[in-house]
Amino acid sequence: SRLASPSAAVKDAALERFSWRDEPPQWLREGEDYAGSPMAALASVGAASASQLRSLEFDALAVAPEDLVRMVPMIFDDTGCTSRCHVDHEVLRNWTWAARRLYRDNPYHNWFHGFATFQACYYQVHASSLHSRLRYLDVFGLLLAALCHDLDHPGVTNSFLVQGESELALRYNDVSVLENHHAFLACELLRKDETAVAVGLGRLEQRELRKTMIRSILDTDMTHHRDLCQAVMARAAFADKDGEGEEDRQFWLSLCMHTSDLSGQCLPWPVAASWEARISQEFVIQADAEVARGLTPAPFMQFSYDDAKQRGKLQRDFIDFVLVPMYDPYTQLLPELRCCFDSLLHNRSLYDYRAANGADKEPVPEATL
Repeated sequence: SRLASPSAAVKDAALERFSWRDEPPQWLREGEDYAGSPMAALASVGAASASQLRSLEFDALAVAPEDLVRMVPMIFDDTGCTSRCHVDHEVLRNWTWAARRLYRDNPYHNWFHGFATFQACYYQVHASSLHSRLRYLDVFGLLLAALCHDLDHPGVTNSFLVQGESELALRYNDVSVLENHHAFLACELLRKDETAVAVGLGRLEQRELRKTMIRSILDTDMTHHRDLCQAVMARAAFADKDGEGEEDRQFWLSLCMHTSDLSGQCLPWPVAASWEARISQEFVIQADAEVARGLTPAPFMQFSYDDAKQRGKLQRDFIDFVLVPMYDPYTQLLPELRCCFDSLLHNRSLYDYRAANGADKEPVPEATL
């Protein structure tokens, strides 16, 4: 059944400016139980993995899917969103499992990527001054959207669906097809009693939360990438013009989401290379399907998976022309995240080496796809 209507105090708590607690969460305190449950001592999750949740070192691919599910409430609790937004823990667990089940087993666009994006948003909010620009309601919406941002992704691009006149493309009139689908499913979870994590908020706050989630997910469409890059470059040039209105908050939320969605190449080289292998396999699968239809794949999909040189070149170019124009000005605005940009440039040098030599300078373990 739905929770009782929230008090005015609870509503106000959700709208307060976000701030981190002085003490670390229980799951970071060695030897302490978490929420008094058996999983509480992180026996199944692993203390080492949990302690990296607040860092750039976390590797979602190295953690069992069900353990990632268990980490979700830990993160929400650490941010204070569960208490400030009056979230029932049982409903939050139901919501998390429902989101996990809605992800398909694609090489790249899968539950691991959904969680990795969610964790990257959490890392950014924790590591930088980003949180000072947001309210608890904003952080709550950001994290909900991040975990749901690729729900039911079929492992192909919008153009593939539009060209094939798929049911989804027809439903959304060829506009941000996948992103609209992901946002719809995310909002559907909010409507079901067993997964209604936002029901503790007032009606106006619920509407605002839904608006935040939809906008943040829709802005992950790569057709918005150029506009986001131009906006962040303009903001970097006039850093003192930072505002505090709704559009200003959404600017930061969309940037956090988009950079987190594309953060795989900012991770340590072995993890970044694993994500590159996964997206390459997904591209090869789509390209084969397009050739079978008599279509010509996009240039960045025209390669053999075994062609290390070409894969190195393609990933280097992706970093140069897509990631650097976004991450450079973004991490100028949030200098605490400059380590992400530095790691990106390091990985770029390793892809450049691969492109020239057909082998990796720093070997990586074989990706498990």
